Amino acid sequence: MSVPLYKQLNGKIDLKQLRHAVAAADYGSFRQAAEALNIKQSTLSRSILQLEHATSMRLFERSPGGVAVSHSGSDFIRMAKAVLEQINEFDLFKAIPSRSEVLRLGFCTSLSAGGLRANLLEFHSRFPEFRLEMLERRRSRLSIRLQHGTLDIIITPGKLPFECKRIALWSERVLIALPDSHRLSSRDVIYWTDLRSELF
Repeated sequence: MSVPLYKQLNGKIDLKQLRHAVAAADYGSFRQAAEALNIKQSTLSRSILQLEHATSMRLFERSPGGVAVSHSGSDFIRMAKAVLEQINEFDLFKAIPSRSEVLRLGFCTSLSAGGLRANLLEFHSRFPEFRLEMLERRRSRLSIRLQHGTLDIIITPGKLPFECKRIALWSERVLIALPDSHRLSSRDVIYWTDLRSELF
């Protein structure tokens, strides 16, 4: 059972310490995380030690080959990532001017994928008075923002877990390349369920 982040804190922490810890978890190395953040390794190491003191838990297991998130620290790092993501979204929302010609659009696929780029270009040519503010996030995060009114439209594959107005923009086929010896190579059509046990 996970414990809320604020209940784990015995001392004062700041967002910088959370960012340092998340970077260390992502890179698996204090040195690489410090380089990515453009700070000294000693600064990052000291920051994480202070965070471990504030949380009264060992967040990382140290070794000559790098660092790994400890068993007790895994929930904390996961919650720290969620906190930082929400703060980043809040900063983005504050930066969006509250003008009627701004259309706030969320998507969870590459701009180059499928018909997304073509549809955006067509929309811009038909409605040049609108300025698009775009946000790329996971579908679950986009759904929450849509429900809360901080996004006007989201473009996502599949259906959302709540009722809303929706329209199909395009459909596309997914092609799979298989070696001749593969058990599915003789089929003309392959379903997602056929790939459930495959290694990609």
